[in-house]
Amino acid sequence: MTFVSDQLLHLDAQIDRLALDRLPLTFDSHPATPHSLPNQPSHLPPPTPRAIKLQNIIKSLSTTTSRTLLSPRRLVSLLKDATIPTNTYGSYEAELYETELEWLLLSKATIQTYGIVLNSLLEQTLPLSQDLFYWDEVASSYSYTALYSLQTAPERMWSFGREVVNDAMKRFKEREGMGFMGIGGHSRESLLGGENQSEREEARGKETLSATARRFYTLVQNSLRDRSLVEFQRVGALSPFSLARHEIRMKQASIKKLREMQASALGVLIGEGLSFGFEEEHEEWKVIVERAVLLMEKVVRNVSSVESTLDEFEETVFSLEGLGGKADDDEDDERGSRLSSRHYTSGSGGRVATSALEKQLQEILLRHLPAQSTASRALISTYGRPSIITRYWLPATAFLLSSSAILRIFVSRQAELKQWLQELGATAVDFWANWVVEPIRKIIGTIRHGEDSEVALMSRSSLKTDMESLERMVVDFAVDNPSTSLPEGSVVSPLTDAQIQAVRQAVHEGDLTPVLKSYEQELRAPFKGAIRGELLRALLIQIQKTKVDVEVAISGIDHLLKSQELVFGMVGLTPGLLVCVGVFWWAKHSTGKGRGRRSGQRSGEMVRTLRNIDRILTGSAAYRTGEHNDDRGGVLTYKEHGLLLCEVHILREFAKKALPTGVWSEFVEDVEDLVDVRRGVKNQFRVLERIKWAYTKWIRQ
Repeated sequence: MTFVSDQLLHLDAQIDRLALDRLPLTFDSHPATPHSLPNQPSHLPPPTPRAIKLQNIIKSLSTTTSRTLLSPRRLVSLLKDATIPTNTYGSYEAELYETELEWLLLSKATIQTYGIVLNSLLEQTLPLSQDLFYWDEVASSYSYTALYSLQTAPERMWSFGREVVNDAMKRFKEREGMGFMGIGGHSRESLLGGENQSEREEARGKETLSATARRFYTLVQNSLRDRSLVEFQRVGALSPFSLARHEIRMKQASIKKLREMQASALGVLIGEGLSFGFEEEHEEWKVIVERAVLLMEKVVRNVSSVESTLDEFEETVFSLEGLGGKADDDEDDERGSRLSSRHYTSGSGGRVATSALEKQLQEILLRHLPAQSTASRALISTYGRPSIITRYWLPATAFLLSSSAILRIFVSRQAELKQWLQELGATAVDFWANWVVEPIRKIIGTIRHGEDSEVALMSRSSLKTDMESLERMVVDFAVDNPSTSLPEGSVVSPLTDAQIQAVRQAVHEGDLTPVLKSYEQELRAPFKGAIRGELLRALLIQIQKTKVDVEVAISGIDHLLKSQELVFGMVGLTPGLLVCVGVFWWAKHSTGKGRGRRSGQRSGEMVRTLRNIDRILTGSAAYRTGEHNDDRGGVLTYKEHGLLLCEVHILREFAKKALPTGVWSEFVEDVEDLVDVRRGVKNQFRVLERIKWAYTKWIRQ
């Protein structure tokens, strides 16, 4: 809910309490005065059909959390259904009860109208900040200013041409009128007589058809020359760039003034609109309703008048008949209320009838508020940022002019474009299958210890087979050459089983002593050993040993890979995931719908809004001058209060999406303290500081 909804709920609750406390449910038979209500009534009047109808309408006008604001059309329909009469009828008790019901109905209708007016002004004021930001950006850049000048060139040319044509038409009509009038205002035909009048009219018609175009063209040339001379004398010393900057500054100032006027109107309505107390007399709440209706009417009728200043606007609103004025005793009230109620008396002359009040509400809803909205839209259209057509006619024109060439390119390369699209689709599908799906499948297999997913550099039986082959080769070599396996000085004899087993064990440990001894002996006579000895056999055994050593090393690497299969699987999946995440991130953020981007933008906007609120408070005259030299300080002006309300409304909208539900209620309490001008600007600044440190976790996330 916005602060407007909170305000309406609060006011509606006050009206309900007033109705329970002061609405006459029963009456004495003979009350003392028409406005005195008995404390101890004696009997209930019978309910009339109209009283029941009024009660039902009052229920329809009541504000709830799910439906705080009615539409203007619905509100006007309910007011018309009430059919409040202008004359008296029936018994006194029934009439008095119905009158009180009418006041209750009008009070609730006033609250609804109050909310509609506030909401309308708020919706009109908030976009003006974007227009001001646009003009600031355009005025601060030479390229943007030149682009703006180019964008608005057709509009300026059209306006200049229309002025020239209108001036030529005006001159043409003046000359035609002078040409067909004679002395004393008589026409030439009446002075010359009526003979051959038809022939003269025919000749004049032929002359007009043949000469009108030339005369009008001459007038257009003269008007164009005069207008050009006037424009040259006025802005001849200025460059087009300077003229564009001057126009931008003028529009910027007009938008700023309109924003200040509407902000002041918001401040006036919030500060002086509706506030029902419980210590006033019985008739005081009706005076508040009447005064609020009159205030809304005058504010709505004068808020779009940008020709007047803020002081003139406030003076116009508060000096109108029925609103009291800025009396000296009211100035000391410090915005408690600058509206005096001394013009409202309990007599018939000072009290607006309920029927007139109902018509006044309908006038606000049906005539004044739509007229104000139309005037505001017209001002925004004139001084706000240019329309979409004005801003984008250049690229649109370029696209239209080049559309035929683009179409020809597409037609001539249709087959290639189709092939590119097909290849792009096939590449995307293959990338997804080979670099995302397949690595994920392998990772799942690794987690499940699937045999097909194991990382291996060699087959499982390769090392075992080569090792057994090496053992057999070395054992056979040792058996054939027992001298190489026996210690030096021993008698050469066949190897026993124990000695063969020792050789086999040595081979397992990488010891090829028998082979190496023979190899060393054969190298003394390599040619002889190669032909008749065991040199080649020793070399081949060493080659087998090298092969086994390589396989052992590979086996170690293989075991290392198997221990890190999951890591390598994740590494293989990383490129595909990075590409997918990058494409997904770009797609989200390019369309502006990414949650991260929204969160970042929301955080940035909240910080920017807090900065604007700080500027409003610290830039106010009340804060700078320190009125009354107390801890409260002075109070904000109506304009500053309205600007503060706009910024707080924006802050609430962003905070609603950023704050948790439990923190939101506390934030609303602090925001209500922030917009309460009766606390003083210094206390408001302290509340702002509390908001900054209390909710910084969610503001800067």
